Amino acid sequence: MILLVLVTSCVVSAVTYFLATRAPSLGPLAIIVGAALASAAIIGLFAILAAARLWHRLSDVEGLADGRNGAEEGRADQTLIDSDMAQAIIEGSLDAFVQTDERCVILGWSSHAEALMGWTRTEAIGRSVDELVFPESQRAVHRQWIDRFLSEAAGDAVGGRYETPLLHKDGREFFAEVSLTALRRGEGYIVNAFIRDITAKRAAEEQLFQAQKMESVGQLTGGIAHDFNNVLTVITGTIEILADGVKHDPALASIARMIGDAADRASQLTANLLAFARKQPLRPRETDVNALVEEVVQLLAPTLGRQIQIETALSDQVWTALVDGSQLSSALVNLAINARDAMPDGGRLLFRTGNLTRSEHDADMGGLGAGAYVVIEVIDTGAGIPPAIRDRIFEPFFSTKQFGVGTGLGLSMVFGFAKQSGGCVVVESEEGKGACFRILLPKADTEPSDALGASDAPPEADSELRGGTETILCVEDDDVVRAHVVGRLESLGYKVIAAASAAQALELVNSGVAFDLLFTDIVMPGAMNGRQLAEEVAKLRRPLRVLYTSGHAFDAFGSSERPGDGVLLLAKPYRKAELARMLRLCLDRAIDHMGDPIPLPYSVQEDVDRFLKENPPGRE
Repeated sequence: MILLVLVTSCVVSAVTYFLATRAPSLGPLAIIVGAALASAAIIGLFAILAAARLWHRLSDVEGLADGRNGAEEGRADQTLIDSDMAQAIIEGSLDAFVQTDERCVILGWSSHAEALMGWTRTEAIGRSVDELVFPESQRAVHRQWIDRFLSEAAGDAVGGRYETPLLHKDGREFFAEVSLTALRRGEGYIVNAFIRDITAKRAAEEQLFQAQKMESVGQLTGGIAHDFNNVLTVITGTIEILADGVKHDPALASIARMIGDAADRASQLTANLLAFARKQPLRPRETDVNALVEEVVQLLAPTLGRQIQIETALSDQVWTALVDGSQLSSALVNLAINARDAMPDGGRLLFRTGNLTRSEHDADMGGLGAGAYVVIEVIDTGAGIPPAIRDRIFEPFFSTKQFGVGTGLGLSMVFGFAKQSGGCVVVESEEGKGACFRILLPKADTEPSDALGASDAPPEADSELRGGTETILCVEDDDVVRAHVVGRLESLGYKVIAAASAAQALELVNSGVAFDLLFTDIVMPGAMNGRQLAEEVAKLRRPLRVLYTSGHAFDAFGSSERPGDGVLLLAKPYRKAELARMLRLCLDRAIDHMGDPIPLPYSVQEDVDRFLKENPPGRE
């Protein structure tokens, strides 16, 4: 504007000077009018130029405004697209989605959240997520966790994950994995949570952990029992020698008997440990479980007392089970005693039998595979088992009884026996509502093993011990046990060749040493165990008579954990009478050219008796 005034002044001055010098005849008035007209013309020209410039600027401003409006519309469209994509991701996710503010008030609730927790979106929006889906005991913990999470989010740590129990609308509790992210909105936060049900995963993990723990404890107890049985073999044998030497002195004889009784109790303790570790010798046979339960009930009636009412519900259609009858009886007695202790003021004890067929698609039950099983249930009306200890009741030495009462091995023995028999034990219990122990055993649809144990032949009195003059190759890695066994064998009249390992025994055989029987421990250090030694010797000496012995029984006989047909086993610890009897049984029985026992003449009487029992003659 200042420039415009200066230019106009100069032009007017120039025109005035021209008129004054060039046109004096016009007079002063003409000169003034001419100058004024020139000034007006120039001002009009500059006004036109200014107006054009102003119009151009206004056009630029309008274009800028239009551009800004277009950009804002584009951003709005993009926001809408992003919102639709986010919604599609949320609905397409397999997890439930819940959105809350920093006060845990629900802002968003997906359809998966409705399915997982039972509450509809209308019911959930505006409610506190703490009160809606968290158990009362977890609400304060969740609130503290969110507060800490949001304080960390202020430092750009915007993600988090944790596992927690949640409540369904119907009151059912389940475990969930929660993944969180926090977004700042003004002065507060928006918390986005994806929730996944991990109840089945958690149960599977706990089951695997429990199985691994029980397997580890079983390996430990089995090893301890094996070594302890070696010690007991020497103790029981030397006590017999001492008792024989002091039998004419009543006082010393009484002490010897006490030591012998203590050794027998220790032997039973290791037998229970081996049962838990699934390494005890078993004689599985076709067993009528109904008859066996009735025998056990008759035994328990005077033992448990009148305050315990014993009842049975035995199925007429129950199958026969492939099981060691004596071990099953012991397991049922253990369960009954455990039930009695849970009912100090008396109660009801029920034995029930039945059948169960499992397919590959059935829910897991103690690691049991598909197949046909016989079920024996022992049900009491006692105090029940608290959930906190339910997973520990089968652990060896675990007990809720006061110190000094019981060994804590009763239930662990039942657990190991059922597992070794190809079945399992399942417990169902609620605190205050009693317990149900369910033993599942395989149906007897295959022929059981004909392996003979130390108790298969009738015991002989000490005065009737039979020895011999044969030569025995004795293989035992424990020096003390080997020295004791050699002495016992020689006291029975046998000639003994001792070896400290399988390799040393094989060297003796290769050197041509003559012997009549191989008496070998099964579990030995080194590359070869007793079974493998017998197989190698059998390649060199046919026929071969073998008697096995072990502190825990059948690890060396394959996955079935039972020896094959005709195999003789003397379980440690053993007494002199048992040793003498098993030696004569092995030396005297008829064998073929391969060393296998020749079967006795077949009798159909047992089959006839079973047929008549299953098909009683009709009455006319």
